[in-house]
Amino acid sequence: MTSSPERWTPVHAWLQAHTGMALSAAQRRRLDARLEALGNGRSAAQLLAHLGTPAGAADLARMVDAVAVHTSEVFRDEVQLSAFREHVLSPRVQRSKQPLRVWSAGCASGEEVATLLLLMAQEGADPASRVLGTDISDPVLTRARELSFTAEALLRVPEALRTRFFEPKGRRHALVESLRAQADFRRHNLMESPYPEAAGGNGFDIIFCRNVLIYFTPDAFQRTVRSLSERLAPGGVLVLSAAEPLLQVPPELRLLASEHAFFYVREDAAPASAPRPKRNSGRFPTITRPGPAAPKPGAPAPVPDPPAPADEAAMAQADWLFSCVLDGASKGVPDERSERDLRRCLELDPDHVAARYLLGLLLEQCGQPGAALEAYRRALRAVESGRARPVPFFLNLPRLRVACARAVERLEAEGGP
Repeated sequence: MTSSPERWTPVHAWLQAHTGMALSAAQRRRLDARLEALGNGRSAAQLLAHLGTPAGAADLARMVDAVAVHTSEVFRDEVQLSAFREHVLSPRVQRSKQPLRVWSAGCASGEEVATLLLLMAQEGADPASRVLGTDISDPVLTRARELSFTAEALLRVPEALRTRFFEPKGRRHALVESLRAQADFRRHNLMESPYPEAAGGNGFDIIFCRNVLIYFTPDAFQRTVRSLSERLAPGGVLVLSAAEPLLQVPPELRLLASEHAFFYVREDAAPASAPRPKRNSGRFPTITRPGPAAPKPGAPAPVPDPPAPADEAAMAQADWLFSCVLDGASKGVPDERSERDLRRCLELDPDHVAARYLLGLLLEQCGQPGAALEAYRRALRAVESGRARPVPFFLNLPRLRVACARAVERLEAEGGP
């Protein structure tokens, strides 16, 4: 008889496709424990057939809960939220007095929905604005609908906001009714169609999907981004976490970059017959960088200069090159140029962990999993050793550490060296 992990491998693969998540070793162990209890003498094929029936829906929900990640808190990543409020939310509220339609995809226990409601209240958004929260887990959504939180989940909320917008509810703190009334919740799996639609059918003004895609397989990541972008209204904004940059930006999105965060704005796509115009994000200067001269046939490849300790000027240059890569992702810059810029960035600052993580993403995207794994490992070591420094757009090093660790574990599970 095969061991438990081998026995349930088909179920692992099926659940990974069903949820989009690249299952870690810890998730597989939790899942195996559920499967052993649920199997009851059934084979993997028999169990999969059961999970696809109405009678198996409750068992499927328990399996999903065994692998889902639902850790969050209100006002998580204040730096990004501050940039969002200044560069996205405030201008939109001032420009239009229409109600906002906002979606928190992967809302967990409602912390992000509460965050968005608080930010909108601070900016004076129309009271008819709505925030939709969706998640794959029904039990988690049951808690989210209460919009009540422990004191620990509210530690990042300023005292003035806690006093004004929360009220005691036993040992928890509930959002005031006027804001709770602006929230809706429904179950949705990002791997399934149809996606939710905003009221009126014109698309969402803002979609938050933070710290969700770092747990996805690369294919599920890209599919989800495309589907989310299709649900944005023209001019709508997609907000991902700092650890979820796009190296394959859908043609209808452009990068909106501020000093400490980046966002993606929905635009009307250019006609298929016309070249896509070059655009400036509003922060970065227009980039004109001549490529290196082509080597003569048979000439040896140039050897890069050895890395030197990064000084202030080198770090500034490295940050600029890194921003060029992010900006170029929405302008169709070739992968070869992005890779060259990232490697030059790392020559200038070997501990530029965000650039090394981005290099791993790029190499993986280009079909080089071994090289990608090494880049992720080196990025992870830099974070864990304390050598990494916060850089523009990637100020949240703990989230970047999680993203690197997940990427390493995923590629090792796929047979990496």
